[in-house]
Amino acid sequence: MMMQLSANSASRKALAGALAALTLAVAGCASTGGVGQASTRSMGQASTVYTGVVTSAREVVIRPDRSVIGTATGAVLGGIAGSEIGGGDKAQTAGAIGGAVIGGIAGNAAGKAMGTQRGYAYIVRFDNGEVKEIIQGADLYIPPGTPVNAIAGADGWKLVPR
Repeated sequence: MMMQLSANSASRKALAGALAALTLAVAGCASTGGVGQASTRSMGQASTVYTGVVTSAREVVIRPDRSVIGTATGAVLGGIAGSEIGGGDKAQTAGAIGGAVIGGIAGNAAGKAMGTQRGYAYIVRFDNGEVKEIIQGADLYIPPGTPVNAIAGADGWKLVPR
């Protein structure tokens, strides 16, 4: 019985380690929303290009709405940790459920924090007189007064100096 508990605990720890490594690897691949990036869904798609001038720029913090990967990983790790609490089956089940809920909440918050990035909010006056705010990643700063091409495509709007 003791040998089975030890082997079960070891396999849970191995699973937890693998999930944590996977989460870090996937989080490292997160998009920065910059002007130099495109998604696979934009390949072969035509974009509309509008011309205009940047009238103002301000720095912003771009935060994801939620982190599915962080939530899932936190829930699994919390469930594993919670199931180690208590001696009986009911106590382990309750611990696993409580740990999964708490872990999911914590994992979501951590995933959102990891996905937070800097960006710029640009006000653009288009040649047709229309004015729009366009937010993009901080990989390219466009100062006010710069003529731009505003590209509206499958990945949203992107500003590129002309």
